[in-house]
Amino acid sequence: MATFQMIADVYGIDIEVFDSGFISVYLFDDDEPTLVDAGTPSGTDAIVEGMTECGVDPESLENLVLSHVHVDHSGAASALVELNPDLDVYIHELTAPHLIDPEALIESSRAAMGEHFAEVGAQGPVPESNVRTVPDAGTTLDIGEHTLELVHLPGHSPDHFAVWNEARELLFAAECLGGYLERADQWFPPATLPNFDVAAIDCAIDRLEALDPAHVLLPHFGVWPDDPDDVFELARRELHRFDDRILTTHDETGSRDATLRMVADELLDVSPPYSAAVESFYARLITDGYLKYHDRL
Repeated sequence: MATFQMIADVYGIDIEVFDSGFISVYLFDDDEPTLVDAGTPSGTDAIVEGMTECGVDPESLENLVLSHVHVDHSGAASALVELNPDLDVYIHELTAPHLIDPEALIESSRAAMGEHFAEVGAQGPVPESNVRTVPDAGTTLDIGEHTLELVHLPGHSPDHFAVWNEARELLFAAECLGGYLERADQWFPPATLPNFDVAAIDCAIDRLEALDPAHVLLPHFGVWPDDPDDVFELARRELHRFDDRILTTHDETGSRDATLRMVADELLDVSPPYSAAVESFYARLITDGYLKYHDRL
């Protein structure tokens, strides 16, 4: 499944990094074609091919909205700007400098992802002239018939935005809630290094629930398949279930490695049907995110 239509003129593109059904970006085919998130550097070709498959010339892309600067969400931005030198790239003002000069971001990603970094790849710089910085107050993009509101919701990262398309009651939740691997019927929380914050995620869930969306899109992965009301309850429950289990295991064992194995084998347990790389990737990020939050790392 390289591409999928979510609703009229809104498409998901599976960049197929680590496995299919793991990372998606979203294309809004309006007067100003707009892409929400840029996936990984290694996913650039999949994005370009996916846009073409959806009937949109990649060189006609006018806006790129980055939910946050993590490499699996911003990584192909520089390549997309090379394809379209007039592309407007929206990102929070806090991390815009890392998009322009990604050296520190690359090293942070390498440290967080370990052996998985090679498959993701190192991103290039985005020219400052293409970067449109967004403050905490957010902004609204008029892309033609529709508007996209960028809602600042830190927790997964300090620069994190969700995207709200009010006319369609469509919410791109980014990683405010967590993610859902449908083939394994498994939810996972949005924990990661270096600035994951459980209390802030609780607030983000409340704010997004108040929007009362009819459709919820997730970068990891796809369209939430059930009643949108259910996703908020699930996100709250799993946020704290993982928190309690990880902290208890670490306090009992005193071992980060033992805690990581528990997360992979018990809390995630998604391989199969997903690749071992998906399970290992998320076990590492989730374990370290919670442990750092509790000053255990």
